Amino acid sequence: MIPRPRHLAVGALTLTVAASLFIYARPGQSLPLFARQQHVPCTTCHMAFPRLNAFGMAFKQNGYRMPGQPGKSPWDSEDFPLSLIGNVGLNFMRTDADTGGGNRATSTVSNFQQNWVEFHTAGTLAPKVTFHFDNGFANETGLLESGMAFVQFDDVVGNDGRLNVKAGIFDGEIPYISDARRTTMAGYLTDWTQDNQGIELNGTHSNWMYAAGVVNSDRTQGKAGSTNLNRFENVYGWLTREIGTSMVTARVRLERQDPRVADKTASMHRQVDLSAYVCPSSYRFAVIPAVTLEHYDDQAQAKDVNTGMVEAIALLDKDSKWVATGRVEVQNVPAAGGLEKSNTTQTALDLAYYVNPNARVALDWTHLSDDVQGPKIDQVQAFVHVGY
Repeated sequence: MIPRPRHLAVGALTLTVAASLFIYARPGQSLPLFARQQHVPCTTCHMAFPRLNAFGMAFKQNGYRMPGQPGKSPWDSEDFPLSLIGNVGLNFMRTDADTGGGNRATSTVSNFQQNWVEFHTAGTLAPKVTFHFDNGFANETGLLESGMAFVQFDDVVGNDGRLNVKAGIFDGEIPYISDARRTTMAGYLTDWTQDNQGIELNGTHSNWMYAAGVVNSDRTQGKAGSTNLNRFENVYGWLTREIGTSMVTARVRLERQDPRVADKTASMHRQVDLSAYVCPSSYRFAVIPAVTLEHYDDQAQAKDVNTGMVEAIALLDKDSKWVATGRVEVQNVPAAGGLEKSNTTQTALDLAYYVNPNARVALDWTHLSDDVQGPKIDQVQAFVHVGY
């Protein structure tokens, strides 16, 4: 049998990363400013805010423009493009951890906290120019932190967003899986939303949506002895096919990391995602199955990480005021470097009542654990989420 310290290594690593994702994950976003600008209800773009429906995904992909709409300057609009989003709630977290020798210890933390406050301004600057800037107050320090800041040149080829060019700092995500627009407090085990800094080509045509980009890596060092560090080196791309009111997406990401071998310039992280958005024409519920395959080069342990997920969201009443979300994820780290395989499981459930389309009161539960001696974490949060 593998000694306990080694056996714990994989589980502790994956649980630590996963716990940081669901406790401190980036908050959800919904921008009511677009409903005010376009004089349409928020439900035009949202199945249940902040989650987008198919029309909302196309609106975002088309540079925050309605079909056939050229875009205009904010100074020509009746409403200034500014949204405020806030979340405050009561948090209770219970951790059951292995203390060695077959013993375990339980600890609990409960507190009332402001989870986040964000300011967003977004829209069009000119007929074919889109922009988005946002800032938020960190819940730990209370300091103002920068978020997205990009400009997009629309309709570089064709019309209605066939080819757009985006530059700056922006979220890298596929249309229907986004940490920024999830309806649970818990983030995903897989890094579905990357903080990109670079250039992206994106667009939509007929029943297809796509994006491809070159962005900065997070590397802090290069090959031993080298005086140059080129960080504009990560590449990614995704392609989505709409099938009626449903979608299928494939995404590939090649990410260069700090080298772990002396004669290497960098270590490569490869990630392939396959997912689907299954939604009937009634739009009363949606199911999202997804799988992620990851490979890390020149790493002694855990070279491959595979994650499977099924998420579902349902509108429970005819007025769409009660919304339920459920998600189950399993992350598998195969045996490597003398370590046995490890499985990390996360379950998230959320029940929300929408006081109005941009204000909800919710109760959220998350359970995180592995199949070795790592900690088991249960978190319950009651919160209010408001957007204006």
